[in-house]
Amino acid sequence: MKKGKESSMVNNKYELPFCGLQLKLYETGKTAPSYEYSASSTKAKFMCSLTSKLYGISEVMTWYQTPEVQAYVKAGYSLKWGSKIQEPKEIKYGKKTEQIVCLYMVKPFPSNIDGFKKVKIPPQVDTHTIEAKAPPIQKQENMVEENERGLDDEIPF
Repeated sequence: MKKGKESSMVNNKYELPFCGLQLKLYETGKTAPSYEYSASSTKAKFMCSLTSKLYGISEVMTWYQTPEVQAYVKAGYSLKWGSKIQEPKEIKYGKKTEQIVCLYMVKPFPSNIDGFKKVKIPPQVDTHTIEAKAPPIQKQENMVEENERGLDDEIPF
């Protein structure tokens, strides 16, 4: 039975639910360059999307070290910051939007072994073979001079 459980964990390695720590910022009524959204650092709490437990700003590392989040770390996920502006569920004090700042876990991006992206390079043309096939430059210059002589008519004034 243990074997079956382990194989299901491997199959569901990248099918873990959203894991993040979210903080709501509220409208200030100001516009840029002033801060448009803010929250009190002593009152505002981050909420874990997995457990709904609240964490202060100084407790972010405590959240990261919980077994729920460490399962993501062991699966190869990494942390990323993000934010979005949305309409609040309840409109309070006439505020129409709120900003959600989130520290969340993202799937690892598959890359090459060396970590570099492959770049397609156009094939190089051998200039020596092109020069060998082209007629000598002197002959072309002589032809241009002859053509110009034919067009050198004197214009009477």
